Amino acid sequence: MSEKRGNILRKNLIPAPMASDLKAVGRRSSLVGAAICAALVGAGVKATRVATTEHEAYAEQGNRQQLRSFKLPASRGEIVDRDFMTLAVDDRVHKIAINPRLVRARKAEDDVVAAILELFPDEDEAYLREEIGKDKAYRQLRLALNDQQLAALQKRGLPGLSFEPATARVYPRGLLASHVLGRVGAQGSGTAGVELGLDMALRGREALSPAYFAAGKKLLVDGVPDPGVARGDTVVLTIDSAIQAMVEEEINTVVRQWNPVGTSIVVLDPRTGEILALANRPTFDPNHPVDEARQTNNLAVQAAYEPGSTLKAITVAAALETGAVRENETFYCEKGRWKYTPRNVIHDAHPAEWLTVSEVLAASSNICTTKIADRLGKQTLSKWVRKFHFGERPGVQLPGATAGLLAPPEKWSDIQMANISFGQGMSASPLQVTAAFAALAVGGVYHDPTIVQKILDARGGVVWEHKPDGERLVRAGTAKTVLRMLEDVVHTQLGTGKNATVDGYRVAGKTSTAQKAGSKGYADGLYYSSFIGTLPARDPRVVILVSVDAPEGAHYGNDVAAPSFARLGAQIMTHLGVPRDDGSAPPPPKPVTVAAKEIKADLGVLEGLDVEPELPGKAVVRPKIVTGLPDFTGLTLAQAIDLADRSHVQLRAVGTGVAVLQDIQPGPVDSGSVVQVFFEPPT
Repeated sequence: MSEKRGNILRKNLIPAPMASDLKAVGRRSSLVGAAICAALVGAGVKATRVATTEHEAYAEQGNRQQLRSFKLPASRGEIVDRDFMTLAVDDRVHKIAINPRLVRARKAEDDVVAAILELFPDEDEAYLREEIGKDKAYRQLRLALNDQQLAALQKRGLPGLSFEPATARVYPRGLLASHVLGRVGAQGSGTAGVELGLDMALRGREALSPAYFAAGKKLLVDGVPDPGVARGDTVVLTIDSAIQAMVEEEINTVVRQWNPVGTSIVVLDPRTGEILALANRPTFDPNHPVDEARQTNNLAVQAAYEPGSTLKAITVAAALETGAVRENETFYCEKGRWKYTPRNVIHDAHPAEWLTVSEVLAASSNICTTKIADRLGKQTLSKWVRKFHFGERPGVQLPGATAGLLAPPEKWSDIQMANISFGQGMSASPLQVTAAFAALAVGGVYHDPTIVQKILDARGGVVWEHKPDGERLVRAGTAKTVLRMLEDVVHTQLGTGKNATVDGYRVAGKTSTAQKAGSKGYADGLYYSSFIGTLPARDPRVVILVSVDAPEGAHYGNDVAAPSFARLGAQIMTHLGVPRDDGSAPPPPKPVTVAAKEIKADLGVLEGLDVEPELPGKAVVRPKIVTGLPDFTGLTLAQAIDLADRSHVQLRAVGTGVAVLQDIQPGPVDSGSVVQVFFEPPT
């Protein structure tokens, strides 16, 4: 209000004080003062009580105002082989962070690049210089350091470098089974192989953990993680690492000898459908960046080729099963040239006149196989080819598995029916061919191929387990008859697969030499050569397919692929301890190594791929030797795995981080002994 209006109010409403009133006012003022003093004393007492007795409550309230939750990532689950050998694991590492501006300002570009290349000689120098050349104050390099590498780089005291703790996916066996394992991308998700196919099981669950923050920085982690956090599941593969190592070594031999566009080898247990080994070339090391996309193509499951003469076994099985032909029946093979239609002529690479059904397979006659297929007709032949799961995507846990191509019979021309009877005019993956052949090996029962044996949760409980559920395709007698005929392919003078013989064992198999299709029909001089077989023929333990795309220098399956089958078959029988056909024991196993020296760089095969020492095999066939069990405490998972390999013992890891405890004390133990090591995150 205005000063004038205030004066008017005071004049009209407040009477002028009298002398007696002034005394009363003085007394009242004394009383009010005393009351105020008392109130102030009371307030002081209360404040003291608050400061002393209620401090903790108020402090807790203040802390809660600064307490926030942060995301605690779950550790990705391990991938192990059938014997629990670690193939993929999360490990504690150190990432390199650089300040490109500071590095350039100190003119330390060459020193930084040289220091990093000394630790990582396979790293791309152009990539490092590109990162250093960026106008940024912070860049994190794609490299991960172990403790020793960190110490070495810190010792140099280079400007612009800093180091950050991190978790990285580590593949301690290098390229071993790389197409099976796949890899993990920058965001921590699988991008290929089992890492992609079972990404949800492997990645686990994140959780929130409390932390104190001040000035925007996390100061202290308090309490325990949310109980909802979980480490990813452990995926137990069907892969036998020793057999896989044999396959890797043999496939490198194929590349060196034949310089193909690509090649695949598959080893499968026909009794269960379990894949014991699978390898391709080109290949890659999942620990390092991939130069070309084709390196990660899993040809064994993703590529479709004409299966060629392998399919003749299916055609003969269908004809015997339906009664279209008799086992002892003979066919005239037109001396190697038959005008099947007015416009189409069918040829045989090995001309013949009269052949029995068994000899048709042994000599791999296209003409007589076509005559057998004519007995079936288009509809019936198509039905049986599809019954063996061609034209259907296999249920394997590997992404991108192809179904191949198989047109419906109503779209077949006359010549196409003939072509399909001996494996042309259609396509299938090497895995599809292997699974179909495996059904003949075990009495006519088909098993869908699998790469995963079981999945375990963080506590070791079984989440999922493969249970073989066979599907009968043909009678056991029919399968047995066809398998006996396929022995003649390898063990008779007429047979086209004599290079597949394995000392001490009968082999049943089939060669294939399929012409590759070009832009205008089949291309001259380009072939897809393969051999598929099983042994021991009388009690099959494995089916092995060796397939070679566009070999140089030769093209017949017997020349290109059968020798590889023979070498692998001998090694695998020894490794598994399978008695010879005469009942005698196989020879003692030899050390298994993976060597990739002198492999063409354009195939994407990296050098320096030796895996030493030998990968563990089955204890029943390996001689026992005394080795020294090391002390694993203080080591990271990757370091412990490497040390276990060098010490000839098997490591079973529990937890992640740094080793804190082992169930067997260091000292002398038998080779192949299993030691359980417990890991905890570093404090």
